[in-house]
Amino acid sequence: MKNQKPQILRSLKLAVKIFNECKANYRIVGSMLVTSIAKRIFRRVGDLDVLLDNKSYPIVLHKLEESGYVLKKKNWGFFKWIEAEKIDCLGFTFLLVGDFTDTYFTYRMFPHVELRIRIEYLNPTNYSFEEVTFVGIPRSSVMAGIRQAFLNPKRKLDKQILLEFTKNDTSQQTYDNLQVFIFGIKIPYLYDIFSFFYNIYGGFRVMFGKKYETW
Repeated sequence: MKNQKPQILRSLKLAVKIFNECKANYRIVGSMLVTSIAKRIFRRVGDLDVLLDNKSYPIVLHKLEESGYVLKKKNWGFFKWIEAEKIDCLGFTFLLVGDFTDTYFTYRMFPHVELRIRIEYLNPTNYSFEEVTFVGIPRSSVMAGIRQAFLNPKRKLDKQILLEFTKNDTSQQTYDNLQVFIFGIKIPYLYDIFSFFYNIYGGFRVMFGKKYETW
């Protein structure tokens, strides 16, 4: 596996610099958190997955473009997001851009449809990789997300590595962390049901030699 350390450090330093300059309310999620806990690169880190507040979003994108990144619009079904790419750097994937409240983070998919994430699931938690410090989500939330995607080969490896450094933390509930609201009314476990069936579908894809993700 190619030595990614220079690439990761270059990208993390830029990310932290831009987020701090923009006073952004952000969380880096995904494999970068497990890599930081392990303090080693145990598998390829494809990009930096970012959850970001609406207010700082356009400024962050502008600063990334100024730094040589190219912005690309992506979509999968009704989900739309932007990825920022640059040669010899990790990409940025802005999966969820929304607003923080005292009790939840809200991402509006349609005018009357929103995805809410419990604020406890997103409690700002400091991580560091080679002395570069950034904000992620609690370890218990990382483990809860891994438990949901139990047929994803990457998440299986993440769990194996994570258990070397921390107990199987079940303090964070596995389900009902992400909630779908339609016209302000909660549809119980709709996201979890979708996630479960996609996990089964992704598992079958892997069995037939395809990648877990369809995007």
